[in-house]
Amino acid sequence: MGIVAMGDGGSIKVEGSTIPIIAYCLYCDKCGSFNIGKRLTRKMIIWILISAFISTLFWFSVKDGVSPGAWLVCFGSIVLIISFTGVFTRGLKCNKCGNRHFTKNNILNYQDYDRSILDVPYEITIKYYYDEY
Repeated sequence: MGIVAMGDGGSIKVEGSTIPIIAYCLYCDKCGSFNIGKRLTRKMIIWILISAFISTLFWFSVKDGVSPGAWLVCFGSIVLIISFTGVFTRGLKCNKCGNRHFTKNNILNYQDYDRSILDVPYEITIKYYYDEY
């Protein structure tokens, strides 16, 4: 993954001087996509709905919560099925090619502040904020 300057991150005042902050967007070194991170896909949403349905069926089959551990079984099954989607895995990855290797350099030599290269809206890109100096 590389980073390229894409926007203004505001500014901070330190001892009377103003320091501008630059927003750098993260992109994939391999394919150049800015579609990075863990976002809910259609497949993940389907698995979450299936787990909620199974837990609901179990909860209603227990008849008014007679079993003291019924809520634990329901919650545990939801967490287990959702974990199969990969939501709880650590680290970021490219949602286009699956690359997980990061660098903090502009490897593909993208032009700074050129938002035409973005393949996702600017608002949902992964950003890092650094001062100008």
